[in-house]
Amino acid sequence: MSKIKSLKLSNFKFFKEEETINLDGKHLLLYGENGSGKSSVFWGLYTLLESSMKTVPETEKYFKSLANSDESLVNIFASELSCITTKKAHYNSYIELEDDNNVKRHLSLLDSSICGDTKAKESRKATDFINYQAIFKFQEFKNSETPDLYKVFCYSILPYVTFSPFTLKGKVLSNANDMWKEYNIGPGTTTNRKGDTIQVYKHSQDYIDFLSFERHFDGELASLIDFINNKAFDMMKKLGYNIGFKLEYTSPTHSKRNKLYIPTSFQVVLCITHYNGKIVTVRKPHTFLNEAKMAAVATAIRLLILNHRVNTAAADALNVLVLDDVMISLDMSNRDRLMDLLLAEYSNKYQILFLTHDKSLYNFVDHKIKQHKQDNDWLRKEMYIGEYEVTKQEVPIIIDGECESLEKAKKFFKAKDYTTTAVYIRQTIEKIFSNAVPDEVKRKIDKKMKDKFIPLNNTWQQVNEIHKNIPKAVQDLFDQSKLMILNPSAHNQRLSQPIYRRELQDAFRLVDELQKLNLQPDILLVEKGKRIVFKHPKENYSFEFELIKDLVRNCITGDNDPKCKIHTWQYNGTEFYDFSTGMVNNSYASSTPLFSRLKLGLFTLPLTPIVDENCFLDNTTIEIGTLREALK
Repeated sequence: MSKIKSLKLSNFKFFKEEETINLDGKHLLLYGENGSGKSSVFWGLYTLLESSMKTVPETEKYFKSLANSDESLVNIFASELSCITTKKAHYNSYIELEDDNNVKRHLSLLDSSICGDTKAKESRKATDFINYQAIFKFQEFKNSETPDLYKVFCYSILPYVTFSPFTLKGKVLSNANDMWKEYNIGPGTTTNRKGDTIQVYKHSQDYIDFLSFERHFDGELASLIDFINNKAFDMMKKLGYNIGFKLEYTSPTHSKRNKLYIPTSFQVVLCITHYNGKIVTVRKPHTFLNEAKMAAVATAIRLLILNHRVNTAAADALNVLVLDDVMISLDMSNRDRLMDLLLAEYSNKYQILFLTHDKSLYNFVDHKIKQHKQDNDWLRKEMYIGEYEVTKQEVPIIIDGECESLEKAKKFFKAKDYTTTAVYIRQTIEKIFSNAVPDEVKRKIDKKMKDKFIPLNNTWQQVNEIHKNIPKAVQDLFDQSKLMILNPSAHNQRLSQPIYRRELQDAFRLVDELQKLNLQPDILLVEKGKRIVFKHPKENYSFEFELIKDLVRNCITGDNDPKCKIHTWQYNGTEFYDFSTGMVNNSYASSTPLFSRLKLGLFTLPLTPIVDENCFLDNTTIEIGTLREALK
C-alpha cells in the first residue's frame, strides 16, 4: 500500500500559483471555508487519478482555455505560454502527485503520460472519492420513480471494481466496467447471404463464448450485490441506525431486433426491509426516509463496496479514501458513529483525506482522532480566501495546523482574518517573552498569580528588568501594539478594517525587532568558587581549576567570560608537567586564564598535544553533566 506524499496544483481551478500540499503519507483533516479551494483539492486528485482510465484527448480538454473547452479546469487568471520545445500553447496548468515511494504522477496539456498507465489505474481502482453529491445520487429520484441505482453503479462503482477474469475475443477482462462495455457491444456481427449485417449465428463459437461471458458477468455482479445485502444490516447498525435494506438485482438480458443485438440493462433497486425493529417492504425509500437516513444508507453501500474492493489492486497501489462533506446530512450522534467506524476499521487500510467546510465538524473530527489515539497519524490544515496585494485576485491560503504561530498569523493576515491574526501574533510574542525569562522567575510569577491571567505587560516588565538596554524604538512599538493587538479584550472590539490592518502591520514589525534582539535568559550553570575537573579519557592526564565568576549560559564569550584559577594538573603522576621541556614548571600555578580560552583554545598551557576542544568539552565534568551538555 502506497500513500500520498505530496500533491501539487498549479493554475488549476481556484489555484493560481503552484501550491504544494504536503501529506508525508499521513491522513489529512482539512477545513476550507466556502470558496477557498477545498473542492479544487478534491477534484485535482480525482482528475489526476481518473485520467489513468482515459485517453489523451479526453484529458486535454481540462487544460485548454474556456474559449476552447467547456470543460476547462484552468484558472481563469492563468496566462497563456508557449512551450520552449514544442511551441505548443499552454497555461502552466497541471496536477502532480508524489507517493511515499518517490513515484511522481503528472497531468497537464503537455504531459498526459498518466493516461493508460497500468500502475496509475491500479491506484485509481484502490481509491474512492465520496462527496455530498455522490451520496445524494442515491435519493435523486422523483416520488413516482423506482429507485434504480443502475446509473450509480455504472458511473461510480463498476469502473473501480475487479471481477474474476474472463477471456473474450482474445482479451482478458477483469474490470467490471470493461466487462459491461463488452456486454453492450454484444457477441459480434456477420454477413448473411443477402449481404446484410446481422448478429452472429447462435450456433457460432462467438455466440457460445458470449453466452458464457454473459453468465460470468451476471454471476460476478450478483455476487457483489449479495455481498452488500448480507452485510447491510450490520453496517447500518455500526452507523447508528436500526434500518435494514437490500438491493434487488435484475440480470441484464439481450435479444435480436432486425437481426441485430439489443442489450437490456441490469437493475439494482433499493428497498427498505427493516425499520426500528419492524419488518417492512418499502420500495421507494427516498419518499419514506429523511435525508439523513438516506445519506446513511448511501454511505453504507459505498463503504461495503469499498470493503469488497480492498486488496484487489496491486500491493504498491495508492489506497486513498477521500471524503468531502459526507456528513452534512447526519446528526451529531451518527457523525460520531461514522467517525468511530472510519478510525477503527478504515484508517489502517486507507490513507483518509477528510475535507469539510464546517468548522464545528472539523473540531469534532479532530476530537475523535485524539480519542482514538491517532493524533500523530493525522495532519490538520485549514484553507481560507486571501488575495494578492496588487491585483486583488482571490487566492487560496493554506494553513498547517502544526506550523508556528507566527506563520499562522501571516497566513491569516493574508486571508484578511484580522482577529485570528491578532491572536497568533500575541501567541508569538508570549513565546518570545517566555523564552527570555529564566525558569525560576516564571515559577515565581506563576506562584504569585496562581490560576489568574498574567497580563502581557507584566511579562514585558520582567523582560526589561532581565535584559537591559532594549532599544526605545522596540519599547515604543510594544506600547503602540499592546492596546489594540496584544490585549485579548481588544479582539472583541469593532474596529475599522484599515486601522486594524495598520495596527497588525506594526505588531508584525514588533515581532521582527524582538527576534533580532535574540532575547535569551542568563542561566546559571555553575556558581563561582566551584572546582571543575578535567580527566583525559585515554592518557594519565588531568587538571583542576576554580571559577572566579559564575558560569552563565549566555555569557560564554566576551568581557563577561568567567575567569578561572588553575589549581593543579598532572601528567603521568608529575604535577605541573611542561610538555615543551618535559620538566616541572611551577610558574603555571598562578595562571588565571579566561574560561573561554579553556573552551576555545585551552588557554596558554601547553596541552594541545593530547587535548583538543572536543576532548575538553566531553571530559570536563560539572554538576549537571559534561561541559558540552551545559553549553547546549
